[in-house]
Amino acid sequence: MTGDRRGLRPALLAAGLFVLVVGVLPLGALVRAKWGPLIRLDNRVEGSVHHDAVGSGAMRGAAKVLTLLGAPVLIEVTAAALAVWLVVRGHRRLAGYFAACVAGAYVLSTTGKLLVDRARPVFPDAFAHARGASFPSGHATGSAAFYLALAVLLLSLLTRPPRGLLLAMAAVVPLVVAATRVVLGVHYLSDVMAGLLIGWGWTAACTAFFTAWRAQEGRPVDPLEEGVDPEAATT
Repeated sequence: MTGDRRGLRPALLAAGLFVLVVGVLPLGALVRAKWGPLIRLDNRVEGSVHHDAVGSGAMRGAAKVLTLLGAPVLIEVTAAALAVWLVVRGHRRLAGYFAACVAGAYVLSTTGKLLVDRARPVFPDAFAHARGASFPSGHATGSAAFYLALAVLLLSLLTRPPRGLLLAMAAVVPLVVAATRVVLGVHYLSDVMAGLLIGWGWTAACTAFFTAWRAQEGRPVDPLEEGVDPEAATT
């Protein structure tokens, strides 16, 4: 098992960096350059989804509620409260891990917005509004980082964590949040795709770093089985 653990850390790091460098950077460059095929795809998807949402009150209502799962204010306040609670309980490593995942993802998202500076979709019959640049989606970025980091956190804190359920949450909730941003007409498809990639990629890289830190102390761990600090479950 030790060999598997050693192999998982660089794999997570490589996956995170691959997503960020090979996925997000080229996508941002294409959006910035207004590459025709991508812009046409974004416009076609956004127009079609918005048309369906205008005609369906249930679709709009569900999107307005579910999008709150990725609201930056909710995620930032919850992340800060959890980090403080972890410090009080003596789990400083977990607090640092959680804060690094969430705060770092938002820094990358903000940097992307400044560099790409994409205008948001505009509709004459808009039923939702958002401020700031469109690429990448802050809701998608924050939710991807937050829920994946939360899953790893709970793997560390719970003695018998529902591993499959936690990892499913880390994937499904951000995907739902990303979909709501397109439904509400405040982001293009490429915006939310980039946000998800940033959040998941950055958290994977942070997870690799923190598990490597434990390994240097002679305490290797499998983050997808035990989180980044399984000893926290016994304290």
